[in-house]
Amino acid sequence: MSELQTVEQEITRIPSAAAALALPLVLVADADPASRLRRARQLEDRGFRVAVARTPFEAIVKASCHLPDLILVDTSLGDAGAEEATELLSSCPATAHIPIVRLTPGRRLPTRVLTAARY
Repeated sequence: MSELQTVEQEITRIPSAAAALALPLVLVADADPASRLRRARQLEDRGFRVAVARTPFEAIVKASCHLPDLILVDTSLGDAGAEEATELLSSCPATAHIPIVRLTPGRRLPTRVLTAARY
């Protein structure tokens, strides 16, 4: 493969990478590995980028660093942990603007979440 062909391939990959970054980012905070994976796949299939957190602390750190467009907090994190994480995220100036949806274990994602992707 010539150097020109290599450069052309690199250039054609740039728009798709930029397009992927334009997709909305959802943070899924869920302690159950199977549920976390299922929800992440559902969201990715609908055109979202997904970040996952396994603990309330990880959810707070990832939300502060990545600034997602939406945070889904499952009560599998524990009622106190989920409540505390939600309280901290809502009161922190950097993350207070991010909508937070509380989910219960085993329930499907709300339809309004799955249909909100911007294409």
